[in-house]
Amino acid sequence: MDLRTNHLPSKNIAEEYANAVWNLKEIDVIDRLIHPDILIHSLFGDFRGVQAMKNVVQSWLKGFPDLCVSNNIVISENDLVSIQWKAKGTHKGEFKGRTPTEKPVSYSGVTIYRITNGQIVEYWAYLDMQNLLSQI
Repeated sequence: MDLRTNHLPSKNIAEEYANAVWNLKEIDVIDRLIHPDILIHSLFGDFRGVQAMKNVVQSWLKGFPDLCVSNNIVISENDLVSIQWKAKGTHKGEFKGRTPTEKPVSYSGVTIYRITNGQIVEYWAYLDMQNLLSQI
C-alpha cells in the first residue's frame, strides 16, 4: 500500500480512483487504491478481490474504450463517499454479449465507496443498464 494515501480524505481517494480508472485508463491504480479483499457490488454481480475489480473495469473499457466520466455530485461522510456521475462513450467492443455497433452512449449513475485506511474496501455501482443497452 502507498502510505501517502492513508492521510488523504476518503473523498480524494474515491475521486482519484474514478478519474484514473475511467478517464485516464490507468488500471494499475487499482493495485494501490483497492484493498486486496474488496467487496464489489456491480451490475455483473457481487465479487471479491482486486482481480475481480480489474475484470469488471476491463469489461467496461473493452466495450467502451473511449469512456469518459464526469462527477456531478460528491458526498462524503465518515468512511463513505457517494459520487453521482455521467458517462459518455462509443460502443467499440463486445459488451454483455453484444457486438460493437459504433453507436455513442450517454448514461448516468451512482457509485458508493467505503474507504478504510486509505483503500477502497467496498464498492457499489448503480446505473440503468436497460437504458444503456437500448442505446447500442
